Amino acid sequence: MRAALLHLDAALTGQETLAARVAEGGGHALDARELGPALRLWSRPPALERLRARLRDDLPAAAGPAMVFSGSGDFHHVSPLLLERALEAADCSSVTVLHFDNHPDWVQFGPGVHCGSWVGWAARMPQVARVLTVGVCSPDIRRPSPRRADLDLVTEDRLELYAYREPDGAEAVALCGRSWPTIETLGEAAFAEFLATRVPTEAIYITIDKDVLAPADAATNWDQGRTSLEFLKRLIAPLLAGHRLIGADVVGDWSPAVYGGGALAGLMKRGEALLDQPWSRPPPAACAANEEVNLELFDLIAGARA
Repeated sequence: MRAALLHLDAALTGQETLAARVAEGGGHALDARELGPALRLWSRPPALERLRARLRDDLPAAAGPAMVFSGSGDFHHVSPLLLERALEAADCSSVTVLHFDNHPDWVQFGPGVHCGSWVGWAARMPQVARVLTVGVCSPDIRRPSPRRADLDLVTEDRLELYAYREPDGAEAVALCGRSWPTIETLGEAAFAEFLATRVPTEAIYITIDKDVLAPADAATNWDQGRTSLEFLKRLIAPLLAGHRLIGADVVGDWSPAVYGGGALAGLMKRGEALLDQPWSRPPPAACAANEEVNLELFDLIAGARA
């Protein structure tokens, strides 16, 4: 599987080893940084359509399955566009989306899409059998209704949520009459075996927000979870061995935020970031570690057969 760098911000521009590895594997870089400010954090339909057009021109489905690195987790809502591309490239009728993240990304938002709302869009695609969200530690899953969670995803059996730890210390996450054990309750080894049994399709798509990782392993624009890089790899490896990978994407690299989409949108985004994101800039060494994570994920995933 070829890889691609989708430049929407400055997160990946200094990762020269990753760029070289992608190029050596026949992949390429798509520079769409002029679209980034309007897309960052949330975006309206016209900005999404401009990115869809760029992907169609510069990363066409005819080029085959791809693993795409997309920069900051503020751009996780581009994943449905990449999923659309993967479904077209693979001519796939049914797929399970494996979503590794510290946040459920299930809020209701419109018009347009938010980096915290894209799961509903992806889960309702006709070819998507189920989304499995793994690794959440954030308080977003505590009292989700006031946080505008789209709980129809649960009642419609489109989403399963496996937290690393339930915020109140419970052994399971319980919502809408459904219950899912936490990773901490089962133990990492048992959960890795269990997760593979929850995939109902032959084909899988993997999307990773590196804020699922503990701060020792990555530096992101968001609060981070408890998953180690080694555990993440242990979760992914059996999925790749037992299923057909049709595509993947990785977000979560820290970058300085530049907001756009109009003066009002930029102001609203800055205010939201002040409320929801850490104020401190991570140390340079932490950002440098992001490339090492990307390289390990590249070796694990881009080498899988599609």
